[in-house]
Amino acid sequence: MSDARKNIMLGTAGHVDHGKTALVTLLTGCDTDRLREEKQRGLTIELGFAPCTMADERIVGVVDVPGHVGFIKNMVAGAHGIDVVILIVAADDGVMPQTREHLDILTLMGCRRGVVALTKIDLIDEALREMAVREAREFLSGTFLAGAPICPVSSITGEGFGEFSTALNAAVAATEPLAGEGLFRLWVERVFNIKGFGTVVSGIPRSGEVRVGQRLRLLPCERAVRVRSMQVYGQDAEVGRAGECVALNLLDVEAGQIDRGMVLTGAECFRAVEMFEAALALLPSAPSLKDNAEVHLHVGTAESMARVANLAGEKAVASGGEALVQIRMISSVPVAIGERFVIRGTGTQGRLTTLGGGRILGVSDTKLRRKRPWTLEQLAARRDAIDDPFAWVLEVLGEADAALSSDELARRCQMPVDMVSDLLDDAVAEGQAVAACGGKFVHVDRQAATAETLVAALQAFHAAHPRRNGAPIGILLSDSGAGLRAAAVEKCLADGRVKQRDNLLALVGYGAQLSDADRTLAGEIESTLAEAGLEPPRPDELAEQLGAAHDRLEAMLQLLCDEGRVVRLDEKVAMAPGALDRARQVVLDLFTQGSGFETVAFRDALGVSRKYAVPLLDYFDTQNLTVRTGNRRTPGVEARRLLGEGA
Repeated sequence: MSDARKNIMLGTAGHVDHGKTALVTLLTGCDTDRLREEKQRGLTIELGFAPCTMADERIVGVVDVPGHVGFIKNMVAGAHGIDVVILIVAADDGVMPQTREHLDILTLMGCRRGVVALTKIDLIDEALREMAVREAREFLSGTFLAGAPICPVSSITGEGFGEFSTALNAAVAATEPLAGEGLFRLWVERVFNIKGFGTVVSGIPRSGEVRVGQRLRLLPCERAVRVRSMQVYGQDAEVGRAGECVALNLLDVEAGQIDRGMVLTGAECFRAVEMFEAALALLPSAPSLKDNAEVHLHVGTAESMARVANLAGEKAVASGGEALVQIRMISSVPVAIGERFVIRGTGTQGRLTTLGGGRILGVSDTKLRRKRPWTLEQLAARRDAIDDPFAWVLEVLGEADAALSSDELARRCQMPVDMVSDLLDDAVAEGQAVAACGGKFVHVDRQAATAETLVAALQAFHAAHPRRNGAPIGILLSDSGAGLRAAAVEKCLADGRVKQRDNLLALVGYGAQLSDADRTLAGEIESTLAEAGLEPPRPDELAEQLGAAHDRLEAMLQLLCDEGRVVRLDEKVAMAPGALDRARQVVLDLFTQGSGFETVAFRDALGVSRKYAVPLLDYFDTQNLTVRTGNRRTPGVEARRLLGEGA
């Protein structure tokens, strides 16, 4: 990060006409009221931004928000970017409705640091000033500003400004800059056209960084754009970071195609959704919220009408209560996991007011059913892990029903791949995750649960197939991916609960339950097929020849296949391994004579009919010895290896 900048954002809050903009002007030298209407009416309507030089000469940004109740939606749009708040209370007016609502919004948005400016002290005497300080301190009791300095100040005379500046500098110095290693996301706050430059978009990134020349996606329209140039705090820059006021000059898009509430990002994992899961908290001052109630949703700089579905199935969320919910919007909004939001609706006074807010925990975009314990448990676990990157990666990994690569997990976590890779290495080192096949990872709890499922599946298989030595790995845990299945097998083998022979798994201590007659029949099948060579009898012919019931013969044939004493080409052809080896050699000999061969050439070289030649070639296709194109076979990976040509 540049030594000249500290990427955090200051922000004002407070009731209309309490002196927010005047104090920002005194602090920065900039008048943030830029609109003609704002000048005419003498109040802030839109968000205003200005750079502020701190005592250490580093620059931070200031966002000035409107205080009028009619522009609360604009205030919320600015509040999402505030790291340190300057709560402004006029000494001659005291705490007013928007003072309370703004503080509520900042609390819901996660702001946890700030100072209080007691403005307009030039209008009152010392006794009233002391009373105003006491009133403010009482109001702040129990809030995140309970211990914040209260600084009496006059923007007219400058009295108290030194003390205010000292307190503000201390708050900024104690605030950690936003992490720059996250994925870049910027909620569009303003968009306009500059003659000679084209489209310009401004806002405050909440994560990551953006560079000149970088390609971005505009959501929800999924339009590709490129950064032509940028300014940070009004100065040309090559890099813009989280927590800074950034203006981007974009190529490949017109200003009329962009609106406030859109998002610019360089990451593919973000998308617009109509539904998201969240932890919701209602304010103590709000009325209870009925299930499926319609609300005004504010997230980032976006606003949408939405309904709140209580996933626990309760009829309402009580005043001051919390709930796990799904927010269902009337339009797609490009939200991200971890973002905070505010809901507004009809309050106890019958007017539109802030009801509560919360944290986004998931973006399934699928309507979830109520009263599902596993859904509630998962969301509760996400709520507990959301602020700890290591815990979050483990939680999302544990939810997966398959082994995940670091790339796949990063997309689900909405985090940078390199960060997730490092956290996965730590998780493996601490024994909380295991590295599976194919460079993928499995949570140890998921591995253990899948291992139990594997053991149960083997118990069921042994009961259903007592004449078989074990179950082929491929038919067990068919709903699980190869990585998760391999991790489960690895644990069962390590625990000594399962044994493996080639591609077969069996419980330790288990063996095929064969009678003497079964063993005799198995031997007769093996010797008969060996003698038949490349033209073996079919199973029904073999059963008749040996005088065995078809089902019993099939059971013994499967046992021989499991043990590798017979190879099953398809339902109708089973062959001795020696005969199969001879056929394989014929294939290799034909490949040495040319680049490929037709089925008829193989048939003639082998000296068998088509009914054996075709199943043999089809089997060799599955073994990567041959590759079929129409009626012609060319060398597969295995043939090239055996012929010494390399794969």
